Amino acid sequence: MIEVTPSLKKTFTYIKENIPEEVFRKLCDKVGSAFPEIGVSNEDISRLSSNLGNETDELCQKAVDALYLVYSRVSYNTTKPSAVRSFLTPLIGEVHANSLSESWGEHAVDIVSRLKKSKTETKLVWDSSVSISRDDCAKLRETEAVLQVEVDGKTQNVSFDFEGLKKFYLELERIQSAIDKLA
Repeated sequence: MIEVTPSLKKTFTYIKENIPEEVFRKLCDKVGSAFPEIGVSNEDISRLSSNLGNETDELCQKAVDALYLVYSRVSYNTTKPSAVRSFLTPLIGEVHANSLSESWGEHAVDIVSRLKKSKTETKLVWDSSVSISRDDCAKLRETEAVLQVEVDGKTQNVSFDFEGLKKFYLELERIQSAIDKLA
């Protein structure tokens, strides 16, 4: 779900040891209700930092960044709240993991809906071709599919061989079925 780097692990330890459950739940709800927009202002972080007795806002900002990372990964994978809870429990403790998974459960449909309706305009063009090797000895056929993606006026071509195209299609099917389950 999420690659836990040493920095992220340190941030999760900070959350577990320094942020009370009720404050953490409010923070989760604030992040979740605005996601993918930034719903936590610098003033909110300063207030949280002073309430927790920290001299700097850096650790509180890292806690907010960690929440955004978790929300982005679970929304991308449309992860169920129970899976979020079981993944995060060893990292931030059961109480905090429950708070975050409950918050995700309450906001998941809205977040996925907002992500679906994002203002990014995407245009897809598929082109499939079979090319024959130029080497007379090799007489092999190679299937290639090209996906031309246009996002906000910038065009990018992505080529797939047969196996890559199959994996891409299966991943799209998995994402669509996960979205269908949420709706």
